[in-house]
Amino acid sequence: MSAFSSLGSFGLALSALELSSLDKSACQGLRFILSDFDDTLTWEGRLPVDTLRALAQLEANGIKVIPVTGGCAGWSDMIARSLPVDGVITEGGACFIGKTPDRHLSYAFWREEAEMRAEQARLLTQVNQLLAEYPRLRLARDQAYRLTDVAIDYAQDVKPAAIADKDACLAALIAMGLNAKASSIHINVCSQGYDKFSMAQRVLGEVYGLTEAQQQEQVLYVGDAPNDESMFARFPLSVGVANIAEHLHKMQHRPRYQTRQPGGLGFAELADVILSAR
Repeated sequence: MSAFSSLGSFGLALSALELSSLDKSACQGLRFILSDFDDTLTWEGRLPVDTLRALAQLEANGIKVIPVTGGCAGWSDMIARSLPVDGVITEGGACFIGKTPDRHLSYAFWREEAEMRAEQARLLTQVNQLLAEYPRLRLARDQAYRLTDVAIDYAQDVKPAAIADKDACLAALIAMGLNAKASSIHINVCSQGYDKFSMAQRVLGEVYGLTEAQQQEQVLYVGDAPNDESMFARFPLSVGVANIAEHLHKMQHRPRYQTRQPGGLGFAELADVILSAR
């Protein structure tokens, strides 16, 4: 674990329990960790060494880690191929990139891929028209590698982060009837009918054979932003890394536990607690 000390700018949420209170028997029954990626597995744009070590240790102890991200499918393909994870739910729940027994990748979309690509083209037209009103915002650099959704950058390559414009643009998108959610760096705009939890439930049931009751007992979710609310609302074992503190005031569904470290350092902190209980 890193000697990186707990950052003063992130306080433990009043509504969250300290990670030390995570029940040991729950840790012993854990089979899956679903995790956001940006600012949950990463920190300040990089994957900490502690995070990579934690992922490898969890895999060695039989715990499958599945990132659940709003990131593009192209990037998620790389994550699935190169990191010790069991697959990736990408583009906010639009697609699951899984691994076959011989380590090849397979893509499973929420609906037919052609239908989702056509919807993406329509969304892109609408978003481009709206962005003319917000000159500080732009399409994410990875838009060309997205298969289903549209991502608007407000804090990834836009520095300083355009928070006010993000809030106004998000409100405008919702007023247009579009399915839009903010992550810690992007606004993601996608088709209606799915989110992170919907695809996670499908993957856990259809790919791994877990009943809904088993999902409640054997799966932990960890995240950092308002677009993780659908997961926090439905998984009793839920953890926010420390940097979620800045978003909690506008979240209806909050994590049950919170780490003291931010981002990937918090994920490594969580892994230490889980593995020490096993």
